[in-house]
Amino acid sequence: MSIYRLMMYDLLIYGVIGVLTFAIGLLAGYVGTSEYYRRRFFMVAEGCRDADSIEPLIDELERES
Repeated sequence: MSIYRLMMYDLLIYGVIGVLTFAIGLLAGYVGTSEYYRRRFFMVAEGCRDADSIEPLIDELERES
């Protein structure tokens, strides 16, 4: 095998590793943020239920914006 072909195989391997790490990071970020906002939604929903009004929702929207 020529040195050029070996270098191309190395580039292919590094490219696949890069794509896989990017995909894993993207998936982990999605799962992490989804879990975070799901918990916040349930906290606000419980606050609305306990207060029997939408005031906790409005307060949360003010904090977010």
